[in-house]
Amino acid sequence: MPERVEPPNNPIDERAALEDRLEYQRTTLLMKCGGLTPEQLALRSVPPSTLSLLGLVRHMSGVEAWFHEYDRQPDHLYFWDYVPGSTARGDEVDITHAADDLASYQASVARSREAVAGRSLDEVSPGEDYTLRWIYLHMIEEYARHNGHADFLRERIDGATGE
Repeated sequence: MPERVEPPNNPIDERAALEDRLEYQRTTLLMKCGGLTPEQLALRSVPPSTLSLLGLVRHMSGVEAWFHEYDRQPDHLYFWDYVPGSTARGDEVDITHAADDLASYQASVARSREAVAGRSLDEVSPGEDYTLRWIYLHMIEEYARHNGHADFLRERIDGATGE
């Protein structure tokens, strides 16, 4: 489990503030999954929702692709329905692939970090009209929303609450 570092109250600059806050959110998601069995990770919230911690991990693996556009490499979509190149939504989770899903998420995050390292926040994503600054802000928002879901899911699983 990675250590979660509280972002500083007085970041040195805008880029550091965005990166620190995003890393905090990424680590929060991993903390919510920490110490759980594959069965627990796949436990759904309440019918008819298909939401699970493992589903959130898989979803965020795909959302990280906002950053992947900057390295111009092939899509990182092998986590969708466990079929390389599939573009299906991936709501169904397979507990036998839980470790692979977590590894895929971490690989997706690592690729994101590398893809945008040293790039200007004003650089527009290839083929899009979004700047890197906008993508950072969107990703922080996306993680914050889903980490709220993860908090409720974790509480349902074993009663653990909090950040």
